[in-house]
Amino acid sequence: MKINIYQINHDRDDKRLMFFGLDEVQKLTGSKMVKAEIYDKIFSGDVDCPSLEGVFHKFNYDHPAGYTGRSLSVSDVVEIVESNNTEKGFYYCDSFGFKKISFEPEKAQDTIGKNQITVLYFQVGKLPKTVSIDSSLEAMQQLVGGYIEEYMPFEDEVAIICNEEGKVNRLPLNRAVYDEHSKEMIEIIAGDFFIAYAPIESETFKSLPKDLAKKYSEKFKYPERFYKQNGQIKAYPVKPKEHDVER
Repeated sequence: MKINIYQINHDRDDKRLMFFGLDEVQKLTGSKMVKAEIYDKIFSGDVDCPSLEGVFHKFNYDHPAGYTGRSLSVSDVVEIVESNNTEKGFYYCDSFGFKKISFEPEKAQDTIGKNQITVLYFQVGKLPKTVSIDSSLEAMQQLVGGYIEEYMPFEDEVAIICNEEGKVNRLPLNRAVYDEHSKEMIEIIAGDFFIAYAPIESETFKSLPKDLAKKYSEKFKYPERFYKQNGQIKAYPVKPKEHDVER
């Protein structure tokens, strides 16, 4: 299913319609048309959901990587662009279920891509994938599940961004980091992490260039399992099961 999601921007919500049901909105505005001018387009993409209720569940309990909008709630609008099960169109998230509405998307503001960077994301037990995230601290913390720590062990200008309390909180071990020359293991990253471009002259992280994304996707392609042998920690790669592989 391919969808777009629109959410009310508080600064343009002059009648304070955010989180109101459709009937209340229509009474307050005196119109059957939902006012697109107060909305921002905050998500566009494919989701593995069979229905609008599946979309509601995903955007409340299983946000796509890098998603920075609010959890889906009353007053949000979901556009069905492509679907095998649901008619194309715009659907208002009401107090109970969804209602199809008239909506003028060209009047909403498209915020997708603004202040975003593209990074390589490594989840425990999964293959790496490229995701776009907001460059804010909050978005980065959301991706790793806690306070972030920057780690730069490579000659390339890239940084591993991980959960700084990953080992303290006993998060599952993810990937080992090896010295580029000796090939010896020098660190193990616990929990989910991502790799971003970190040029020395920049004060902020940048989108990872395609050549570096390819290089580090291969370097950390498979999740690893760890064991002790003769007092040393060793790792071996594990290919995820078919249903765990990101499509």
